[in-house]
Amino acid sequence: MFFSKKPYDPEREIGDLTGKVFLITGAYSGIGYEATKQIAAHGATVYLACRTKDRTDAAIAQLEKDMPKLAGTSQLRFLEIDLGDMRSVKRAADEFMKQETRLDVLVHNAGRMLGTYELQDGIELTMAVNHLAVFVLTQALIPILKATAQKPDADVRVVAVSSRMHSLTPASFKFDSLEGWNDFSGYTYNGFLANNKRYGISKYMNILWASRLQKIFDEEGVPITVLTLHPGLVATDAVGRITPTLLRPVIWLRSYTPAVGAYNTLFAATSKVVAQRRDEFKGKYIEPVGKITQPHVKDPYNEVRAKTLWDTTVKISDDMLRA
Repeated sequence: MFFSKKPYDPEREIGDLTGKVFLITGAYSGIGYEATKQIAAHGATVYLACRTKDRTDAAIAQLEKDMPKLAGTSQLRFLEIDLGDMRSVKRAADEFMKQETRLDVLVHNAGRMLGTYELQDGIELTMAVNHLAVFVLTQALIPILKATAQKPDADVRVVAVSSRMHSLTPASFKFDSLEGWNDFSGYTYNGFLANNKRYGISKYMNILWASRLQKIFDEEGVPITVLTLHPGLVATDAVGRITPTLLRPVIWLRSYTPAVGAYNTLFAATSKVVAQRRDEFKGKYIEPVGKITQPHVKDPYNEVRAKTLWDTTVKISDDMLRA
């Protein structure tokens, strides 16, 4: 693992977050759970935006058991969301804004890893969960993000967990239509290569989306920082499920624990370095821990490509939410 000067230490690096509000998707396990643990331990209120209430309640109970000071504080709160259903995503945002007057950091942590080809509401599910839901949730929360950015000493951020697998995006991929997003006719639709490519493309979409959103914020003079990141290879349950049995021992030996895998997310969401060097970090992709890195595709921040994806996403999301 790369460390810039000395190993990242959440206890040392994360300051007092009392009074701040975070929303983290997929927070009941893996990287999201470990990030939630550290952020709540430093005083923030954290909304665990997840699909399954029972699993989220169990995660909250375990966190409160591990950190008794959180018990009875309501710092950890469940927010129901199904990232495969854009109407559910919009409802979750609306419900959050009924409950809160601020949102300091939005962390898009949840994702669909190497899932088989599946259409839901006319869109391939990996694209829906990993990209479209990120767009819809952020857009719905823009009012409260902007309002928070105007508060004294605000440091508002939008963070998306991408992946170095974005490098699998083929140069020929069409970002300009739903048909293009759904078309994997050049591959076996449920083959290992196609599943990897869908995941990688969706993670490159995160990078393009973030660069476009940052450009819009900058043009509007809104001081919100947008970041994407690669967490590293992390030994989560999801990685275990998709790894062939014979390869699991090798992958496990080369993987970070979820606690360590959360470090780059924690850096992006909380580090004072990002606030102090905002002009360097805004709109960028970072690899562990806190290293600004050029994405691993040709011309990764191409503005025409980013705008094409943005405009297509607006149309698709509008059509779905009107249906």
